[in-house]
Amino acid sequence: MAEERFFSMFTEELRESVEALIPPKSLSSWARSLYLSKWNPCSLASDPYCAVVACDGSSCESSFSGGLTAWVARAVAHIYAKDGPIVTMPEVAVHVGYRLKGQSLFMKALELRALRNAVEKALHDHGKVFAIFDGSLYLTLFHHSPQLEAMAWLIDRYLTELTALLKICQDGDVSVLGLSKDSDISYLRARILLDELLLADASIGKELAIRGRSAKRMAERLRDGIKALPKDHLLGKYLEEFELEISDEGLYGEIAIEPGFTTPLLLAPQTNFFTEEAERGTKGWWDSTFRKRLEYSEKMPSLISVLDSFYARPPIAVFYWKPRPESGVYRVDVPSVLLGYDGRCGDLSEDTFIDERGLEPTQRLVGNINWLSHEPYVMDPLMEVDAVVRLDRALYKQAYEPVIMEELRRRGFRVNLRKRSLRDFIMRGY
Repeated sequence: MAEERFFSMFTEELRESVEALIPPKSLSSWARSLYLSKWNPCSLASDPYCAVVACDGSSCESSFSGGLTAWVARAVAHIYAKDGPIVTMPEVAVHVGYRLKGQSLFMKALELRALRNAVEKALHDHGKVFAIFDGSLYLTLFHHSPQLEAMAWLIDRYLTELTALLKICQDGDVSVLGLSKDSDISYLRARILLDELLLADASIGKELAIRGRSAKRMAERLRDGIKALPKDHLLGKYLEEFELEISDEGLYGEIAIEPGFTTPLLLAPQTNFFTEEAERGTKGWWDSTFRKRLEYSEKMPSLISVLDSFYARPPIAVFYWKPRPESGVYRVDVPSVLLGYDGRCGDLSEDTFIDERGLEPTQRLVGNINWLSHEPYVMDPLMEVDAVVRLDRALYKQAYEPVIMEELRRRGFRVNLRKRSLRDFIMRGY
């Protein structure tokens, strides 16, 4: 009876909530053509003729009274080679401390370590490697000092592994791609619109460029700039597109009919687009206010070294990939050195599309991931490592957490589960 009442109330609240939403407008033919100008049809499927490595990870957390927290992460990498069985390389990391922050980064650092170790082994055993990472390879940072200080050791660990992996790619025998299942960014759409606006009205385009890759902030600036103009002015259609609430993945999922990929976009350091850097006109990593602040910090000087090393390497590029007409669109991150770009990431002042010379190597990489993509899954190797590494919450609560608690008690800690965790275990069994 109670459930029926709850469900009835739910449906009524849902209708009221949805009524307040404004459905997105259909794309104009002008906008559709503009976005599709960066779409490159490609149904090629080509065997990479090398060892294939896939990696994924999983993590769980235990929280105890008093702020004590335990993280458990595990990752696994598979090495596939035609001349032998699948080689499984597992990794586990545990960290216990008070009021920890950055669990996802902790897991990513472990995943990268597992991937790097497997790539190095596959490179030694087979001479050439094609590797797939489940997630993004692009570095995003917190820019508020308290968060940075709390996570400095994690950022250091993560960046050390990511930089080492990118260094391996520069030797020419290793290709690494990061495949994201879901992505909410709109860097590509913002760059396409900005480039086109710079051609249509260079003065206002330059003003918007200060806002970098944020379509929302560029829309706010453009809205103020066209108040005095006629409603049918050319800039009005740009405003409509900047105001569009859709990710790059969602956009190309809607308009890309045939298999293919977007022209890769070289991603500048995220630090360029922090508000203070955008307003100051920061032109790259090396002269950023953010870097200077780290230099003067007593708690974070070690980050300078790892960040400088990372930004001294070629940037990550992003493109969107559709393997089959009936499939969705996926975000793919790729070290731009694999596309023939050898400039330093830290020298980039803005996101920029790679030139036509980068399309051929991108097509080869797309042909390889098309070859590895079979129905009903997008990427068989990633599905297999995901099935192996997934840490079931019930299993964690029943097998892993009791061992953590016993070890802490053995070392003199008073360990009690938080009341919420205890309630969940009693009522739900996990």
